[in-house]
Amino acid sequence: MDTNKYKNELLKEKAKLTSLIGEMQDNTVFGNTSEHTSERYTSGELSSYDNHIADMATDVFMQDMQNSLTNHEKGKLFNVEVALSKIENGTYGICDHCREQIDEDRLDILPETGLCSNCANNNDSVLTDTTHPDTNIINNQDGFNSGVLRELTNMNKTDRSIEY
Repeated sequence: MDTNKYKNELLKEKAKLTSLIGEMQDNTVFGNTSEHTSERYTSGELSSYDNHIADMATDVFMQDMQNSLTNHEKGKLFNVEVALSKIENGTYGICDHCREQIDEDRLDILPETGLCSNCANNNDSVLTDTTHPDTNIINNQDGFNSGVLRELTNMNKTDRSIEY
């Protein structure tokens, strides 16, 4: 097997993913949201006072979706880096589960794979926990945003009784 061919493909993919992740992480109005948590930096708004709660929920959802997509690309980058390290230590193309050789046809399509086609079919890595499908910190009900949204919702309910 010509590992140099796969190494070149993986290095190109690594460069592409690294650039994409950098762009995705800095895809806010004022820069990276991990460095700035106020609404001014993430949405361009100076204050959330005049925003409807549904607008804030949409902003939180969109930010959560962006974070999930970024994390997905980071996972792909991790797989590429693992494959590159396997090339360096001489274990590239060997299945992680059964230790058999991975078909070159499969490596041509998925050069970052660590499983042969049999093990990949038998060991489905799809999320099977349907009771807790969303483990992202924003939606886990213990995060900052969910508490803030609950408080704003409760304020909105109690403020309706005020006469103008």
